[in-house]
Amino acid sequence: MTSAETEFPGPEWARPRGREQGATYRAYLFGPFRVFKGTEALGQRRHRREKALLLLKWFLLNPGKPVSMDQLIDIGWQDTAPEKAASGFHVGMHCLRRMLEPDLRPGQESSFIHRSGTSFYRFEPGEGWWSDAHDVERLFEQARAGDAHGDARRACFYYSRVAAYTVRRFLEDEESQQRWLAPYRRQYEGLCSQALIRLIQIHSARGELDEALEYAYEKLRLDPYNELAVGTIIEAHLQLGRPDDALRQLSLFLSSVERDLGAVAGRGLLALRERLTAAPPLASAGG
Repeated sequence: MTSAETEFPGPEWARPRGREQGATYRAYLFGPFRVFKGTEALGQRRHRREKALLLLKWFLLNPGKPVSMDQLIDIGWQDTAPEKAASGFHVGMHCLRRMLEPDLRPGQESSFIHRSGTSFYRFEPGEGWWSDAHDVERLFEQARAGDAHGDARRACFYYSRVAAYTVRRFLEDEESQQRWLAPYRRQYEGLCSQALIRLIQIHSARGELDEALEYAYEKLRLDPYNELAVGTIIEAHLQLGRPDDALRQLSLFLSSVERDLGAVAGRGLLALRERLTAAPPLASAGG
């Protein structure tokens, strides 16, 4: 066994979904927000639990990070009078503790939510928790490790699982919480974007045309002005002997960049257009 192989985790990472299936608590932040304890869905959308779920979202995105009561109030009660905001916060925190651990006795400490001083809190999920947001980070680090060791197979294995999260938008039903969620959304969308780019690059370099095209089209769906993706698609048309389709796709892309962004595409695509327009027409497939 090589030293590169020994740096990868054990059998649990051969089956990435094993962690999800074995967790007591499972939280999903891609798509609509959902939390399960076993098979039970927690915090159904009752009005009194809305704030408890908001607190849980913040904790899941910041595990182990101390936060003050005032900071949490600024997220969930920013439009509420100060005296009512503090009362609402304590109600929401009590509801969250009970939601996660219904059998807590009065005065008993939560297993997950810890208070320090008079107004600081932190969330310690422990081994019994799994979230797709944390899963993206772990998978991406595994992909980068494979990349760094020149192991394209492992890198693509993990990058493809990160890219799979692009199907659902991060916390897609939280439009009213755009301000505080914005940096987290950028972070996770950035990881997925980087994964797609590396998948396109690795599969293109390996001559794996179908895979490169699959991820190029997915990247173009998320970012209609991505030059790497459109360049990959155009080169694929050329390899398949379809120069007319390549030129048509390139012309549409260059026009949309100029029309929608008021910009000019990069030199690589412009040089590709010159190459295509200057090339003599190819013989038909039959010839």
